[in-house]
Amino acid sequence: MTSTENAPAIAVYGATGHTGGYLLAELRRRGIAPILVGRDADRIRAAADAVDLPNADIRVAELTDHAALVTAFTGADVVISSLPAYVEQGAAVVAAAIDAHAHYTDMSGEQLFARRVFDEFGPRAEAAGVTVVTGITDSNLPGDLLAHLTTRRVAGPAEVVLSHLSKSGGHGSKGSAKTVFASLDWFRTGGWHYADGEFRIGATARHDKMTFPGHTEPTAVAKFPQPPVLTIPRHSQVAYVEGVLATSILDTLSGFTAELIDALPDEPSSDLRYDLVVDTFGEDGRQVRGVVSGVDSYRDSALMAVETAVRLTEGGAAPGALAPAEAFDAADFLDALAPFGITWRIEES
Repeated sequence: MTSTENAPAIAVYGATGHTGGYLLAELRRRGIAPILVGRDADRIRAAADAVDLPNADIRVAELTDHAALVTAFTGADVVISSLPAYVEQGAAVVAAAIDAHAHYTDMSGEQLFARRVFDEFGPRAEAAGVTVVTGITDSNLPGDLLAHLTTRRVAGPAEVVLSHLSKSGGHGSKGSAKTVFASLDWFRTGGWHYADGEFRIGATARHDKMTFPGHTEPTAVAKFPQPPVLTIPRHSQVAYVEGVLATSILDTLSGFTAELIDALPDEPSSDLRYDLVVDTFGEDGRQVRGVVSGVDSYRDSALMAVETAVRLTEGGAAPGALAPAEAFDAADFLDALAPFGITWRIEES
């Protein structure tokens, strides 16, 4: 662990879960003693002790107590929100971070929450002079950054298709299942896609088969509400953007019930390798594929969130709610993930 002298002040809400442990471990590795905020001081202390963070500043605040949250975040340069089901719980943290004049990021994977952040909290963040970058996950951040890079290699406006491939077949955490369940109808309908200048709903994907990296046969896919559908049109010339996922995974997600989720283990599988794939089609007939290959979906999301938070403390991003590619240099950010075994490449055909 390096010295905490001159380290940024980073607050974390929700550090007691599986992903929170990775967040704290990475903050410790970087020599950052975080401000840890949550509902239960004992649980927060236990999480900090588990990664040898004895100097963490622990503050208690309920999600329902806006004033307490603002007080807890006061003095932080940036707030990282780590929660399940942001669509139900996430607004309280981003609102308090803005009122505390702190930059903000989170690991939401929900289109509905991302849309609310841009529409409702973006203007508030801009007025407060802080930057909000929502949806930093192993799928969302690489998807947005790769689309920024690939669309500039074809004649636009381009067509972009995003997909996430689990290379291990492992299962996610109970928290991830709760996130899906909180917006189950939205996940079942496929959410928004972008077409001809507007966001549209409809369950049918334009692409129903994809040949993933390393595969020789195509995989059946269906529409899936990927948050980068909302962010890519902010910075790239596109006519169409959709997210897809293997139908076998979607069938499992669609069958979630409260009873089934309660029976799931809290911890995800130990093997969570993945590819995030962005296929970009130009008007000139060219196809460019961007791929990020990662080690562990939860660990990698936490690493990306910490990298985002640290970059926000360094300044340079405009105030308001931004897509990752609006806030950061896409290639530089992806290159910064290499020491963690997260690689990226662009293939042209």
